[in-house]
Amino acid sequence: MNIPPGFQLQFSRTRLICRPGGVDSLPDELQQIGAKRWMLVSGTRSADSEAAKAVRQALGSQIVASWTGIPQHSGVDVIGAMAEHARANAVDGFLAVGGGSASDSAKAAAILLAEGGRLADHANVFYPPDRYVQQVLTNPKLPIVAIPTTLSAAEVTPGLGIRNDDGHKLVFWDPGVVPRLIVLDAAVCTDVPADVFASTGMNALAHSIEGMYSRVRNPASEALALQSIRYLSKALPRVVDSPADVAAREQALIGAYLSGLVISNARVGIHHGLCHGLGSMGGLSHGMANAVFLPHAMRFNLEAARDPLAMAASAFDPKAHDLPAEQAALSAVESVARLQQRLGLPARLRDTGLDHAMLPRLAQHAMSDRGLYFNPRLASEAEVLQLLESAW
Repeated sequence: MNIPPGFQLQFSRTRLICRPGGVDSLPDELQQIGAKRWMLVSGTRSADSEAAKAVRQALGSQIVASWTGIPQHSGVDVIGAMAEHARANAVDGFLAVGGGSASDSAKAAAILLAEGGRLADHANVFYPPDRYVQQVLTNPKLPIVAIPTTLSAAEVTPGLGIRNDDGHKLVFWDPGVVPRLIVLDAAVCTDVPADVFASTGMNALAHSIEGMYSRVRNPASEALALQSIRYLSKALPRVVDSPADVAAREQALIGAYLSGLVISNARVGIHHGLCHGLGSMGGLSHGMANAVFLPHAMRFNLEAARDPLAMAASAFDPKAHDLPAEQAALSAVESVARLQQRLGLPARLRDTGLDHAMLPRLAQHAMSDRGLYFNPRLASEAEVLQLLESAW
C-alpha cells in the first residue's frame, strides 16, 4: 500500500487508565497532575449518570464548580459563559464526563481562558480547493481529565468543534488541550443506552476509516485504524445484544480510543466535513450523522481510496485479503452497511428527519470545513451536493 512520502507523528503526554472501577483511582491520579480546584463539565443527562456520581463520590470537595448544561452541539455562547464561571471559581482544571460535547467544551473553555479574545479568532480555516490555515495556539492550558461514556473519542484528540451563532461549526486544533488523563471505565457506562453506544461507535469507526485514506495518513495511524476497526466491528453488535456486558463496552471504548489516536495524526475527510454541518445546522446528533453517512462517503471516495479501503476490508473480514483490490474496497463499504443494519441504524438521511431543503446550504457549509482538505478526493460544491443527495 502506498503511504504519502514523509510523515509526521505526534503523541501527547496523556495517561490512560482502562479498567472497570478506574474512576476510583482519580484522587491519586489528580494528585500527580497538581491541580486542586476542578470544574465538572457534562451534559444534562450525563450529570445524573453513574459515571458522574462515581466521579463526585471519588473527588468530593476537589470539585469546586460544575457546568452541567452542555448541549449536543455546544456553542460559542455556552463556552463564553462556562469560561467566566471557571474564572469566577478560580478553577485550575476541568473534569469532562460524558460524550464528545463535554470534552470539546472543556477544550474550548481552556483555549478561551488561555488565549483570550473571541473563541472564533482561534479557529482553523479551509479555503477551497486546497488551502488550509491552522492557528498556532501557544499559551499553556488548564489540564483536562476525561471520563468518556460514549464512543466519540473527543477525549483523545487535539481537535474540537464548536457551533458558531450562525450554525457554522468552528474547528480548532491545539495539542495543549489533549486531556492529561483519560479513564475508560466500562463499569460506569452500562447505564448509557445501547443505541447511543451504537451511533457514537459509528463515529469512531468513521475516524478509523477516514484515517486509512487521509492525505496525511502514516504507518502508525494505519496500524491503529485497523485494530480500531477490528475492535469496534466486533464489540458494537455485542453491546446492542447485551447492554449490560461490561467486557463488550470496554472493547468498544478501546476501539474508540484507538480511533482518536488515528485522527490525532491522520485527521478526517469529507465524511466528517459534512457531519459537522449535519449536526450544527441540521440538528442531528454527531453520532447519528456519522451512523447514517459513513457508507455514502466511502462510496464517494471508492476510486481515490481503493487500496486503503481494500486493506480496511480485511479488518472486517480476513477473507477479504484474498479478493482483488477493487472487490475488496467495495467489500469494506458493504461491511459498514451491514454493520449499520445490524445495529438498527438508519441508512438514509431522509430517515433522520432532516429537511431536504437544507442540502444546498449544507453543501456550501462543508466547503469551508478542513475535512475536505484531508480527503483523498478533492470535491467541488456541486459534487458535495450530489453526495448529499445520494445519501438522502
